[in-house]
Amino acid sequence: MLEWLAELKRSEKVVWILFSFTCFQLVTKFPNITLIPGERAKVFSGILCLITFLYLLLIKKDSLHLDREWGVCIILALLCVCSGIASGEPTSPLWRGLTVLSSGIGGFWCGRLLLNTPSRIFLFSKLCLILLTLLLLLGIGGYFLYGNVLHLADIHKHPFNNLILLLSFGPLSLLFRDDRRVKIIGIFFLLVSYYVMSLSFDPIIWFPPLLVVGAMVFTNKRRKGTVFFITLAVFLASTIHLYQVPGLFFNKEDISIWFRVENFFFSTHMALQKPLLGIGLVAPRLEYLEDYEIVYPYVTKEQFAEVIPEINRSSENQFLTFMCDLGFPFVLLYSFSVVMLYTRLLRYLRQGKSIGMIHPVVFWVPITGTLIHLQFYDGLLQPQPCWFFHILLGMISVQNVAPTGQNLSPEDEKQGSPTAYV
Repeated sequence: MLEWLAELKRSEKVVWILFSFTCFQLVTKFPNITLIPGERAKVFSGILCLITFLYLLLIKKDSLHLDREWGVCIILALLCVCSGIASGEPTSPLWRGLTVLSSGIGGFWCGRLLLNTPSRIFLFSKLCLILLTLLLLLGIGGYFLYGNVLHLADIHKHPFNNLILLLSFGPLSLLFRDDRRVKIIGIFFLLVSYYVMSLSFDPIIWFPPLLVVGAMVFTNKRRKGTVFFITLAVFLASTIHLYQVPGLFFNKEDISIWFRVENFFFSTHMALQKPLLGIGLVAPRLEYLEDYEIVYPYVTKEQFAEVIPEINRSSENQFLTFMCDLGFPFVLLYSFSVVMLYTRLLRYLRQGKSIGMIHPVVFWVPITGTLIHLQFYDGLLQPQPCWFFHILLGMISVQNVAPTGQNLSPEDEKQGSPTAYV
């Protein structure tokens, strides 16, 4: 691997350093610099993503050309900026828009332009493994030292667990190696990841068992023994930690339930008032409640109004938030783009084609898990999950497929083409 890195041009080494540091900062929040006091958006992280993205474009400028993907990104960016300008208080929506666009579009093009060969995808899987290790250590350290798995990570449980899910790309890639010891390491990381997720009292702990069962459908017979073992272990872990899931998550009168249900109707109400550009990202919502009638029978208008002003300026559903904050054109174009890429991934799974010599199920698990999770929280408003999610989507968009085989190391790759299977 070191020999492969040594062969890179200086500019390519710099972009890899920038990319790796950006990933490190997003996961560890170090350094944690506040550029705008009082602004909740992670502006420093957003600018870091933007710098990495712009430098990548600079060194790739000779090979760039305006295509469909660029057209979609430009339209989405223009809609987001126009929405922020048209909102009642443009400053906060524009800063939030900066973090969303730089981490989303930047992550996508890093996946498409930087991680576009088997060796580079292999290197990224190792980076994910290192970053996941750091995140798990922060979680375990916070739990045993302070009684709170999120204390050292300094992040809300939803993006914390979503990051674990996305970074599972690293250990998942180990499961499709022939070396039994490497497989055991991958299984160990997945089980520890699941254990840490369960410590945050988040219903997402039910996602991994469902995703593993789904993965069994897409893996060939030779792999089903391994995946079955993982499924059994995960379900046992689910049973052991069942007591950690409070009943409030299933209580129809609890805020976590009624707020999400009512927002289906309230978000539509706001979107219909400003269908083209929306109200602006995380813009105040209380004024739209005046002529709104509550639909969900287990909450009053007064209760709903209490959580709208500052505590929750989102719909706790990413696509509903995009719909009412950025308008119908944005959410329809973005959703269509994600669906097209996800359909391509499913086609690779059905045809048994690997992506950069990595089994497509390694992409399917974190992407599917994130898409499900985004139905319950606004993960893409946070640069951490937004960056890694779109990196995976960017790698899918590259036409770099081959018959499903084993992972390829940089030493086994020649000219970026599949030549050997481990």
